[in-house]
Amino acid sequence: MSSLGDEQVGTKCASQSFPPKYWIGRFNEPRNAIDRPIGKQMFGTIAAQQEIWRHQNPSRCDNKKFLLYVMLGWANGIGSTLHVATVALRAALDTDRILVLYPTPNHLWMNGSYCKDFNTLDECYFEPFTSCSVYEIFGGKLEALDSIPDIDIWGVNDQSHLKIIKAHVNTIGSYWHMKAGTPYRFHELLLKSGMHEDNWYHWWRAQAVAYFVRPNVRTLHELDSRRQYLFENKSINAGTISVHIRHNDKWKESPPAADTNYLRLAEELAKKFPDIITIRNIFLSTDDADSINFFQNVTLWSNETKWNVVWTNVSHFSDSAINPMQFKNTIGWTEEFLNSLLNLELALECDAFVGIYTSNWNRLIDELRSTIRCKAHLPYVDVFQGWSLSNFDW
Repeated sequence: MSSLGDEQVGTKCASQSFPPKYWIGRFNEPRNAIDRPIGKQMFGTIAAQQEIWRHQNPSRCDNKKFLLYVMLGWANGIGSTLHVATVALRAALDTDRILVLYPTPNHLWMNGSYCKDFNTLDECYFEPFTSCSVYEIFGGKLEALDSIPDIDIWGVNDQSHLKIIKAHVNTIGSYWHMKAGTPYRFHELLLKSGMHEDNWYHWWRAQAVAYFVRPNVRTLHELDSRRQYLFENKSINAGTISVHIRHNDKWKESPPAADTNYLRLAEELAKKFPDIITIRNIFLSTDDADSINFFQNVTLWSNETKWNVVWTNVSHFSDSAINPMQFKNTIGWTEEFLNSLLNLELALECDAFVGIYTSNWNRLIDELRSTIRCKAHLPYVDVFQGWSLSNFDW
């Protein structure tokens, strides 16, 4: 049923066992408790989250070593930024260092009014990635980035004696070698899962982003406000299908898929899983105005009965009118970040999913619904790969 193999899906949801301040859901919890049994998580989720939390939040920081990470590269998307950071977290775990973000207050994702008093993503939008302050590890005075040695994860030049080393999203030399790997400390756990080793990195990436994407209280309040005026405070009803469409610059990674393909798969979901898709509701998330127009007309016709399609009233753009960089510059990068988190929250409240795995954002939806939202057992269908995903990367 789900995009995951049986060996990757746990027996039941254990959201109460997460460390504090995880994004386990708010609006959809009473509905889930009433309408259906407790869901399922990706295998080993609680064990992984507790281990990451323990590593990143020690009782003392003065006796630890650190991997200082420049998380934000030039013009990287949100999903890409988070996924590349999973490699840095793996490097930190494998070298027994704590991952700490280096301040980037002038980066595009940080330069709006929402982040004006903050220096890193985990200060502005998320819960801290670690309890160890970057200023604390330098003894109160932040050192210039150029003075800190670069990471050498392969040990060509032994850096184990250094308290602080650094990695950068655009310069981490081991990235392409490490990105398909999993921290060594989880290998024993994964061997018990029966999961093929080729899929271990998919498991790890899901666990890492589940740890990263923990909106802080200030951001949760902002999402509540945006839900009121950008989504008219609507609810996502049980049985709603999440459809995320990413066109525009995705030609770099795969051929584009027509909007009709997404609709066709929603129709197939409704037929194949009538016990889950009890209503013909779609929550649509996309930047593409043309896709909005297409699905707006879907409310008037269908192969069978009418679909009710809803979306947030955020800014959208047409492929022919503006490119993604210009779009973000026009509306504001922090505005785009917050609107994206709102769309992500609403997508995670759905009960079936249509997407394309060549999109970092679609991967993010799948990873979070399979971990923190206890929906690993629910159906996910990929526009190109169909009902059973085997290629979790591009």
